[in-house]
Amino acid sequence: LAVYGTVGEQVFNNLKSFCAKKEPHQDIFHELSVTELNKHLSSLMPGLSAKVFRTFNASVTLEKELPRVLPGDDVAVKIVSYNDANRKVAILCNHQRSVPKGFGSTVDKMNATLSQLNDQLNELQAMRVAVKKNKPKAIQLRQDDADDADDADTKKAQLHRFTKVPTVEQVDKKIDSWTKKVKALDLRLKDKFDCSFRWLDPHDKFRDPTVLLIQTCQLNRNN
Repeated sequence: LAVYGTVGEQVFNNLKSFCAKKEPHQDIFHELSVTELNKHLSSLMPGLSAKVFRTFNASVTLEKELPRVLPGDDVAVKIVSYNDANRKVAILCNHQRSVPKGFGSTVDKMNATLSQLNDQLNELQAMRVAVKKNKPKAIQLRQDDADDADDADTKKAQLHRFTKVPTVEQVDKKIDSWTKKVKALDLRLKDKFDCSFRWLDPHDKFRDPTVLLIQTCQLNRNN
């Protein structure tokens, strides 16, 4: 509370007093209505309301978080960074969400795909070594058999392979492509986990009602 000075100390002590002799299910401000609060806030600043103040805090938080998105980052990185900033705003505004139905199966499929991509990338790197050493027999080529031509899983498992012995340049292009795929999917997985679970952290400072009350008092004092 040191960063909030005497205002923070006073708000903290007030909260302790308000919570004394109350059960966990009881409201802290049981005698205060939204109408009364907004009336008081508007008397301090025309147009100010609890909703306006919350929007102000959300806008400030988003503005602080967005500069982390660097111009040189690729689109996937920018999307994750933007979503992360939005989550900070959601936490500040106490917007809560439950884990989506089917979340577990979706993540399992994404993890399986990521594992397959990593295995394929490792095979491509080994393929590059074999090509440079002129060892064509060490290279596994793609098999487009008629029996499994329509098998999506089989096709997916062989997408990284070539129908004939490739050149080093051809392998390098696929290595670059697969590296980008792995990075993009890894970012999507990180983003999906953050979207579902980050707001659940009870220690996140953006959800602390004491912080919001202190900020409100400081705003009132400054105006």
